[in-house]
Amino acid sequence: MTLEEIRKEIDAIDPRIRALLMERLDYAYRVAEAKNISGDLRVYRPDREEEILARLSEKVPESKKAGYLAVVRKIMQASRMYQYGLLYDWNEGLFDPLIGDITVPENASRVRVRLSRPDRPNSMSEILSMIGDYGYNMELMELTEVNRKEGTVAFELTILGNLNETNMKKLMFQLSMESLKFSIEAVG
Repeated sequence: MTLEEIRKEIDAIDPRIRALLMERLDYAYRVAEAKNISGDLRVYRPDREEEILARLSEKVPESKKAGYLAVVRKIMQASRMYQYGLLYDWNEGLFDPLIGDITVPENASRVRVRLSRPDRPNSMSEILSMIGDYGYNMELMELTEVNRKEGTVAFELTILGNLNETNMKKLMFQLSMESLKFSIEAVG
């Protein structure tokens, strides 16, 4: 096959992938509805995701496994982002406890975040991916602590954006829900 023929075959696969992803997001919507009704707004279940990844990769050739798992992880991340966005939209005031008594200036252009997460592969890259997926960029990311005894890592981030923006609030909600410890402040 020529390169052009191979690309045509790939182009023919893409609409089928889109249809399956839309179907998966429809089910993610239903999961978010069930969680909203139950009042349990926790979306991220790392133990469940690891079980799913192990099961789905059982018959994947070793030479393709890393790439395959990267795609599946991204699908899971996108599903979580979608669910957190829905939960945020359905539950007025979810952001308020995160901000506390902080006054956010209208012209604030940065958000400083301090958080800790389990120390495992992709911990840092998941944070970076979330920030980019919500449409924001980083100014600074610093690993501030590795706690081997507790199996956690802590980061301080400076994100370019304003805490008054809905997408930033959704990002903060998701980060807070997927972190062990979490705090934010608006920076001028």
